[in-house]
Parts: sequence; C-alpha cells; structure tokens
Amino acid sequence: MIWLQSPPWGKWIATGLVVCIALWFEVRPDPNVDHPFARTPIAAGDAITTLNTELRPVPAGLFGPLDESSSAIVDIAEGDPILASNIGASDSLVPPGWWVVAAHLPNTADVGDRVQLVLLDSGVVVAGVVADRSSDDPFDTSLGGIAVEPSRAAEVARASAEGRIAVLVATG
Repeated sequence: MIWLQSPPWGKWIATGLVVCIALWFEVRPDPNVDHPFARTPIAAGDAITTLNTELRPVPAGLFGPLDESSSAIVDIAEGDPILASNIGASDSLVPPGWWVVAAHLPNTADVGDRVQLVLLDSGVVVAGVVADRSSDDPFDTSLGGIAVEPSRAAEVARASAEGRIAVLVATG
C-alpha cells in the first residue's frame, strides 16, 4: 500500500535548502573590489590618475576608500597599492593664507620640502615650502610652485619673474 505512506517532507526540505544555498553562492555579491595600484613610480606631488595607476582585484574591505581628486604626498613605488595615507591635496602641506609663487626648482625638490629663497639683488632670505614639483620632462620648464608667507609673496614673485632668485632645498 504505497499510497498510504506519508510524503518524504524531510527530503524535499533538504533538497530545497541545498538549491537555495547553491543559488545564493551563484548570485551573491563579489567579495573582491577593484583598487588602484601604481602602474609607474609616482613622485610626491604628482596627481593620481588613470595614466599612472591600474585597477587590480583585492578582497573587499582590505583598503579604505580613496579621494577621487588627489595627489601623492609621498613617493609611491611601481606596483604598490594607492593608500589613503599616501595621498591628499597638495595644498594641505601649505600653511593657510600663504601664496604659491612659480619659481625654478632643483630636480631634487619634492612637495612638502622646506626651502630658503635668496633674492639675489637684495640678499633677503625668505622661507618657503614646495607646493608643486617641477616636471621631470626634459623639454618642459623646471618651474614649480613655492608657498611663501603673504607679506613676502609680491617681492618673491617679482624676483622670480626677473630671474633674481636662488632656491635652497633643505635636506633630511
């Protein structure tokens, strides 16, 4: 008497549970996210763009979120991940209220370096901070940005425009 037996409810529930778990594994969110890594060495002060970075899959939550428009505040080697602690606005290194003046910089000057500007005609020495690196392109000018206090900005700008300025970069 086969029709008098109870239906196999346990087997049906177990089968349905296995199907639901398999379906969840198929449609679950990807545990990996794309994160930028340095494609080429990035110098401090350079903008973080798609030209010098590439996206690689990493586990979700491994690295924090990044600011979209930012610059490197330290040198980043090729292949290293772009971390929130390595990037920021280049003007964050400049004291508030200071003016950025274009001047010829040595190739060794990096963003955030302390500099002394010697005005050659008067011998006046003005303290500053490198706010924007000069380009590494040999066909480009070696102009970079140096932040100076407001009381000396006009004097430094005039001397820089006339080529009467020497830039001393602090080491260490």
